[in-house]
Amino acid sequence: MAYRLSELAGLTGSKLVGDDCLIAAIAEISSAGAGDITFISNAKYAEHLADTHASALIIKAELLADCSVSALVTDDPRLVYAKVANLLYPPVNVVPGISVDAVVSESAYIDETASVAAGAVIATGVRIGAGTQIGAGCVIEDNAIIGANTRINSNVTVGYSCEIGHDCIIHSGVVLGADGFGFVKDGDAFLKIPQIGSVQIGDNVEIGANTTIDRGALENTVIGDGVKLDNQIQIAHGVTIGANTVISSATAIAGSTHIGSGCLIGGLVGIVEHLNITDNVVITGRTMVTRSITQSGSYSSSTPMDTTENWRKNSARFRRLDELARRVAKLEKNK
Repeated sequence: MAYRLSELAGLTGSKLVGDDCLIAAIAEISSAGAGDITFISNAKYAEHLADTHASALIIKAELLADCSVSALVTDDPRLVYAKVANLLYPPVNVVPGISVDAVVSESAYIDETASVAAGAVIATGVRIGAGTQIGAGCVIEDNAIIGANTRINSNVTVGYSCEIGHDCIIHSGVVLGADGFGFVKDGDAFLKIPQIGSVQIGDNVEIGANTTIDRGALENTVIGDGVKLDNQIQIAHGVTIGANTVISSATAIAGSTHIGSGCLIGGLVGIVEHLNITDNVVITGRTMVTRSITQSGSYSSSTPMDTTENWRKNSARFRRLDELARRVAKLEKNK
């Protein structure tokens, strides 16, 4: 789909500077050509302004003097780029219907405008809303509910009685509603605790590939509206995540932890069980969260990269911190 640059300016709330032209695609600034638009959100890439062959750029006003082509000027080039990308590359229209190679229970309700691909299994009592897509090989277990205009890509498992809202995207390999990791010691063995809660996913949620969200032991696991989850995240039983929180890849959240709204959580973060994290918290990558966070702000842990030689020296010193602290305390006491 192609747009006039002036149309894109109006639709994205940016200002057109220069000649109007037809834009058909987005490309990297180094490879863009005629009919392409690209963007610069960081001034360190300004060196490419003079030699780009793109038809237009999305830039901040401070870079306009060095720009040799037409531009969409904005305070937030990345946001305008995202809006332009959605206009130039709209989602593929759903082709309604149920594949003859799908297995669908007679008691399931599937809206006539929804789509179910080959190999999908739709179990007893499932309800699927208008315009929703169920990809190839998906398994939607008993009594699960999926809202309208949600896209579930191939090989996703939605466990029994789980609920997914409207306008969600669930990427391939996601498992919603697996049993939480609940066991109790019984002599020398472990007795499994039945996980009788569910998983509730709000509206406009995106869940990345191979992410797992466990059902609650008693209370439901709840993912709020607008939450965005990256690939390969583990969310344990009974976790609650507030609206519009974003979590990066390989993070693991232990059971019954409550995370507020508007949080940004980096990759490889570990969060232990039964914590409360307030709204608008930033947790940087590889942080280990072992206590509740009651004030908004940015939190970090772990050791930054260093040369191996320095790291080994500092690691040895770190092991002596307790001894050093005791010596300092003793010296202060003897003053």
